[in-house]
Amino acid sequence: MIVIVSAILVVAIIIMLILVVYQKSVLKKIQDAINKKDTLSKAPIGDNIEATSKLNLTGDSFDQFNDYKEKYEKIINDDLPSINVALNDANSNAKTFSLLQANSLLSESVNSLNEIEDSMGKIDDGLNQLKDLDEQHTRAIDELDKQIKDLNKNILSKNYSYGPSSDKIEDELSNIKSEYQEFIKTVESGDQYTADDILNSLVKKIEIIESLMKETPKLYLSLSKDFPKQIDEIDRGHRTMIETDYNFSDDNIDENIEIIKSSINKAISLLSDLKIDDVKQENYKIEKTIDSMYEMMEKEVIAKRKVRKNIKLVYDYIYHARRQNHMLLSELDQLSKNYTLEHDEIKKAKSFSQQIHQIENIYNNDYQLIMDKKAVYSEVQSHQQDSKKQLSAIEKEQKDINDSVADLNEEENTARELIQKFDFQLLNIRRKIDNLNLPGLQDDFMEKYKYSYKKVSELGSTINQVKISMDEINKKLTTMDKAMEELISDTEEIVDNAILAERLMQYANRYRNNNEEVNAACVEAKNHFDNDFDYEKSLKIISSAIENVDSGAFNRIKKEYYQNKQNESKKN
Repeated sequence: MIVIVSAILVVAIIIMLILVVYQKSVLKKIQDAINKKDTLSKAPIGDNIEATSKLNLTGDSFDQFNDYKEKYEKIINDDLPSINVALNDANSNAKTFSLLQANSLLSESVNSLNEIEDSMGKIDDGLNQLKDLDEQHTRAIDELDKQIKDLNKNILSKNYSYGPSSDKIEDELSNIKSEYQEFIKTVESGDQYTADDILNSLVKKIEIIESLMKETPKLYLSLSKDFPKQIDEIDRGHRTMIETDYNFSDDNIDENIEIIKSSINKAISLLSDLKIDDVKQENYKIEKTIDSMYEMMEKEVIAKRKVRKNIKLVYDYIYHARRQNHMLLSELDQLSKNYTLEHDEIKKAKSFSQQIHQIENIYNNDYQLIMDKKAVYSEVQSHQQDSKKQLSAIEKEQKDINDSVADLNEEENTARELIQKFDFQLLNIRRKIDNLNLPGLQDDFMEKYKYSYKKVSELGSTINQVKISMDEINKKLTTMDKAMEELISDTEEIVDNAILAERLMQYANRYRNNNEEVNAACVEAKNHFDNDFDYEKSLKIISSAIENVDSGAFNRIKKEYYQNKQNESKKN
């Protein structure tokens, strides 16, 4: 029982401690809220209202000021006192441990204080803005006065540089002056919001007129002096060129000069109405047209200089190409009697002749136009450039043809030497075979030999004809060269196998009487040698049998054979 009572007492004490701690927390928050309320009550907004009220405000500015004043008075006279009562009640409830009620009153009061703080900040900012506007507008009156006077002075002292736009600019400046006077009256009346709208309008209009006064003189200078001077220069230069034998393929300079004059008048009219963007577009068109006329005239001047410099060079080029073509055709005609020209060499050379003739006709026509003082030098220059390119290409192709046929005699001599070499190789093959006194040769080898002999004979007959095709002969020689390499290789193999087979059969005689296997191998190898003419198989059989009774004998005999063969080759 004592334990239960003790536990209850402990729990009660703990709860009491928690309530006391929570009470202190609530009381502290209530005191913080009271402090904040006192701070807001002492905020210097009242002084700001009193200072602002001394301004001579009217219109929207005055209405806005009254709105700020009414809101502030409501906060001071109604809202803050009500919050003060709620906080006192919250404090009383907290002290009597009515903590839930106290916390509710505290929460509502804190929210209200936050809203009041935000409102008072906006009121203070609004009042400061009204004072700032008043100060800005007072300063702006002096600044605008100076700007307007400077503009007026500029337009009067440099009236000539604005041309027909000066009247319009003066009208715009007059409107600015009128609006400036309205701005002064509005500021003095105290309607700062309306004055601010007027100020913004004035600033933009002054920026526009300053831009106009900056751009207009440059545009007018181009229209009144630069362009007229340039078209006069072009007109005189054009007439001088015509008088000194220049011609133009599309001579529209006189027409363009009239168009430019009309465009200048149009641009000046637009300038008088201050349509600056339209004037810029017209000036751009005029500049492009003037530039194109200068380029046209300069193009002919440069072309004439180049034409006169290149006229003999092109003639020499044509003469050289024509002479080269004539020599090539003569050479091809001579070669065609002995060789078949299979790459259209003559046809190509004749087409070059026609091209050269066409180039020469153009050259002669241009030369006559120059003599008759009717040449358009830019066109003649273009013809000269094309001619040089074409003649250069023709010269290269003619050289390639000449180089290709120049080797025909050399190719023929090389082919004859190669045919003679094949003849000697066939003879040498025959001698090697005959010297061995072999019992015979297999059919496939004899067919290769007969084929090679026949083809070499045919080549000999072909190359001895009156007119030959080196392309055809070279193709056959390439095929024949491969066939001869194969035939020589087969011959060497037959010779080597036959000699080694005979030597091994002779070497085997020492074992035949005492070794039945060797004796049987000798009989079989002899049969393949004498009857089948298969010397490779004969060698394989006898070498295998000898290796079984005398290991290494075959390699010794073979090594000795190839060493002797190599020595004999060096002697020959």
